[in-house]
Amino acid sequence: MINEKFIEFLAIGYLFLFSLYHIVTGVISVFFPRLALKFNKTLYGFQPTDTIQYFLIVRPWGNLALAVGIIGFMALFNLDEYYPILFVFIILLLIRIGYRVILRKGLKKTFKITYTQNLRAILIQIVGVVIFLVFSIVKMIGM
Repeated sequence: MINEKFIEFLAIGYLFLFSLYHIVTGVISVFFPRLALKFNKTLYGFQPTDTIQYFLIVRPWGNLALAVGIIGFMALFNLDEYYPILFVFIILLLIRIGYRVILRKGLKKTFKITYTQNLRAILIQIVGVVIFLVFSIVKMIGM
């Protein structure tokens, strides 16, 4: 038997951290792109070879991250009603997992992201997919 309260606790916790992460990285990317470069290097091992292109793309990425974070927090305040938004986040996470798996060699070669760093990100994203999916299914079938 699934403990609905525990699943809800996990979903709220992951969604909170997911949304906060996107808002923080969004703000840093939009307003402090040089800090974003250092942040991404520390967190992911990300070391682009062309920083000029990086600085041109980091602000639009930051805008998208901000939007994801804001949507996540909006859903968080009434997750019983807005849980279908989690399906969008599941798709987002699955796409991220997919490109991290498919492009792992290029990520290592081009951006110096180690296989361990890449695997850590993949596992964090898999956890999110599982939590969001189980929570959404529980909500849909009304357990």
